[in-house]
Amino acid sequence: MNNVRWIPEQRRAIEQGGGDSLETSCRVIDQIACPAYCCTPAGAVLHCNRAARRLWGAAPSPAEDGRWDGFASLCRPDGSPVEKASSPAALAARTGVAPPPTELVAQSNDGQTRCVVVHAQPVRGADGVTAGVLCSLTDISERRRLRREIESVRGDREDFLRVLAHELRNPLASVMTVATILRRRPGEPGIVSMARVIERQTRQLARFIDDLLDAARIEHASDVPVTKRAASLDEVLAPARDVVAGVLGRRSQTLRVHLDAGAEAPETMLWCDPGRLAQALGNVLLNASEFSDDGAEIALAVSVDGEVLDMSVSDHGIGVEASELPAMFEPFRKLAAHPRRAPSGAGVGLAIARSICVSHGGTVFAHSAGPGQGTRLEFILPVVQDTMSA
Repeated sequence: MNNVRWIPEQRRAIEQGGGDSLETSCRVIDQIACPAYCCTPAGAVLHCNRAARRLWGAAPSPAEDGRWDGFASLCRPDGSPVEKASSPAALAARTGVAPPPTELVAQSNDGQTRCVVVHAQPVRGADGVTAGVLCSLTDISERRRLRREIESVRGDREDFLRVLAHELRNPLASVMTVATILRRRPGEPGIVSMARVIERQTRQLARFIDDLLDAARIEHASDVPVTKRAASLDEVLAPARDVVAGVLGRRSQTLRVHLDAGAEAPETMLWCDPGRLAQALGNVLLNASEFSDDGAEIALAVSVDGEVLDMSVSDHGIGVEASELPAMFEPFRKLAAHPRRAPSGAGVGLAIARSICVSHGGTVFAHSAGPGQGTRLEFILPVVQDTMSA
């Protein structure tokens, strides 16, 4: 403690009100790496460690009451000023209770501005009275700077994808129109066949563009927007099967669908965005096809239990390590590819499917016994309407 300089009047006051506790605190803060200091109940900064002095630019005089720290000024993240008497250290001394960690923007004596998190803990003497305050500071300036850069990059990417989608949709619409006209004109069968190929590939391109936009949105931690309405189960299943039909055909794969009694009942109605649910289910079916052998069977099971719709897609494909299952739902994250098939897609389908489920108040689970053991993805969605009370 030979580096702690207290004036005689302060030392006598502290010894009467719990100086041993503060002296112990001062010994502690000299041993830690983060900026730390201690104050008297009146706000004089009795002692600070080397890291605190570097952060402040200078050590305040221990004779100056009401300082509470060594910064030139404090303000909140929104820019509003914080009076020293309202700082975390002052609150801890006044109430005897440690306030929650507080993020502030602080100006050091050398003119630099820093983002810091202040931790303030009252120190009590043997009589239980607050003898001072022990404070520590966490400099999060670099973390904040990196976060701003990341947000800026994400914003730029989202803007780029939005412009790209706009520029691509116009020619795609023209190509689709021409293909539709060609298919409807009588003539050479080969032209009709080629027109159908153009239509199918154009739809895939349009779907890929939409997926990129949705993926950019969910990377900003917002769910894919949905517009809910009353819909039949077939309004979800039929479009999803259409999406995957062409891919299954090219790979000689089959889709086996099982509906339980509740799902088959004609009165079963859903309160959902049927287009978005079809998109989510279609993405999962495409994923199952991608990682299954040519000629394989994929199973879709649908059941209704009260207000819950359960849809699961099972395959006998390459499977997934248990530790990698959560990563399947991360945007732009691609795991191992099928050994006899070139990788395709941008790795956003399952991330979008999960976000759509969350937007409906549900969730999606992935199960796999390991590599070579196939995968099962299951949707749990509270979207079934109670037609008896409707």
